Amino acid sequence: MKGKGTVNNKNKIGRWRTLLIIVILCTVAVAGYVWYRNNTERRKTVESGDLYRLVPVRNGSITLKITSSGTVKPGVVYQVTPKLSSTVTNVFVKPGDVVTKGQLLVALDKQDALERLQEARDNLAIAEAKLQEAESQASLAPTQARLQVEQARVSLLNAEAKLAQLKEGAKSQDIDQAKTQVRQAQLSCENAESEYNRHKTLFEQGAITRQQFESTESKYLTSVESLKAAEQKLDLLLADPDPVELAAAEASVAQAGTNLRVAETNEASLNTRQQLLTAQAQVAQARNSVSSAERNVSLANVVSPIDGTVTEVSAQPGQMAGQSNALAVVTDLKHLNILANVDETDVHSVKTGQMADVMVESSPGKVFRGVVESVAEQGKVISGVVYFEVTVKVTDDSGALKSGMTADVDIIVDERSNVLVIPNTALESFRGLVMARVLDENKEPSFKRVELGISDGTFTEVISGLEAGEMVAIPSSGTGAATTVPARIREGERNPMTQFMPGGVMQRTIGSDRSGFSGGR
Repeated sequence: MKGKGTVNNKNKIGRWRTLLIIVILCTVAVAGYVWYRNNTERRKTVESGDLYRLVPVRNGSITLKITSSGTVKPGVVYQVTPKLSSTVTNVFVKPGDVVTKGQLLVALDKQDALERLQEARDNLAIAEAKLQEAESQASLAPTQARLQVEQARVSLLNAEAKLAQLKEGAKSQDIDQAKTQVRQAQLSCENAESEYNRHKTLFEQGAITRQQFESTESKYLTSVESLKAAEQKLDLLLADPDPVELAAAEASVAQAGTNLRVAETNEASLNTRQQLLTAQAQVAQARNSVSSAERNVSLANVVSPIDGTVTEVSAQPGQMAGQSNALAVVTDLKHLNILANVDETDVHSVKTGQMADVMVESSPGKVFRGVVESVAEQGKVISGVVYFEVTVKVTDDSGALKSGMTADVDIIVDERSNVLVIPNTALESFRGLVMARVLDENKEPSFKRVELGISDGTFTEVISGLEAGEMVAIPSSGTGAATTVPARIREGERNPMTQFMPGGVMQRTIGSDRSGFSGGR
C-alpha cells in the first residue's frame, strides 16, 4: 500500500510540470506574437513617414522677451512734513482717502505767523513812508541848493556894489544907470510875480507838477532879490559915505563871499541819491519780510504734494509738530514700479525705454503694460546667482496692482514682423551648426543648415537657409519620432547631436532613446 501511494504522487507532480511548461510556452508565444505585430506596425509607420508632421516655413512675427519676476512697489511715496513748527489743530484725512495735489491734509495753529505777518506789514508801511520822503527830498534838494547859491551870489554882488559906491562916491551916470536897473528889475519882478501867481493857481488845481511850480517860484524869488539889489545899489549911490558904514560894507562883502562858497560846496556835495537808494533797499527788504511772513501763514495748511492715496496718518490735534515730524504719508498707487531681478546673462540686453508686460496671479489673463525705467549698475547675489535689479514703471488705473504683490515680467527686448519663422521643434544643432529638420525622399530625417535670428521660445526667425513655403518636419506627439537619427549624420558618441536652444546651444548627447527637440529658454 505504501509503494502504490508514492507512485500516484509522482504521477501528479509530473502532470503539474507538464501543465506549467505548456502555460510558459503559450505565454512566450503570445508575447512573441505581440512583439512581432507591434514591430510590424512600427515599421509600417516609419516607412509611411507618420512619425513626423510637415509644417511650412511661413511669414510671421517674433517677439524676444526676457522673463523675470519681481515685486510691486509704489512709484512715489511722500512723507508729508510741516515746514514750520506749530501745534496741530485739525486733521482732515484718514488712511485710505484718495487726495489730489494741494488738498488740505492737516491744519496747524497760525496765530504766531499772523502776528509776524502784521508786524512785517507795519514795517513795510514805515519803509514806504521813508522812501516817499526821500524821493521828495531828492526832487527838491537840487532846486533849493541852486536857489541858495543864487541868493548868496546876489548878496555878494550887493555887498560889493555897496562897498564900491562908498569908496567911489555917487556919479550922475551911475545914478541914472542904477535907476534904470531898478526899473528893469521892477518890471522883471512884476512879470515873475504874475507868472508865479498863475503857476501857483495851476499847481493848486493839479494842472502842473510841483517841479514846474517850484521852478517858477525860484525865478520869482530871484527877481525879487535882484530888485532889492538894484534898489540897494541906487540907495547907496544916493547916500553919503560913512566910515563906519564903509567898514561894515567891507565886512558884508567878506561874509557874502563866504556864504557863496558854502552854498556852492553844499550844492556840489548833495547826497540825496544815496539816501534814495538806501530807502529803496529798505522797502525791498520789508516787502521780502512780508512775503516770507505770508508764506509762513500759508504753510500752516499742510497740503498733499501729489495726487495719491493716504496710506498713513500720524498727526493728532494738540500735537506739537516740527520739520522732523511726518504728519502723513501719501502714496501714488496708480504709477507703480516693478522691481524685477534679471539674470546677469540677460541684463546686457535690457535697456531703459523698452516695453514690458506685467502679470500678477490675482488678475489671471490680464497684462499690464510697462516701460523699463532703470537698470541697476551693481548686481546682487541670490542663491549663488548674480541678478541685477530692473525697475519697470507701470500705470494702473484699475487698482488691481497692489504694493507688495509678486509679478511676472516679460521685458520685450526685440520685435520683428513679416519675417520667416519655423517651430523650434524643427531645429537641431550638430557640431555647433544649427540645422532645420526635413524629410528626404525616403521619408527619413534630413537636415539643412540655417542661420537664425531671435526666438520667442516656440518659434524662431530664419534669416537664411530656408524659403517661404518649404516644409520642415517636427515630431508627431507621442510617436517618439526623434529616436530616428540618420546614420549619415550620427557619428556615435564622438560627435553627439545637441539640442537647439534659442540664443545658444546646450550640449546634450542624443541617443537612440531620446525624443524630439524643442526650443526655449
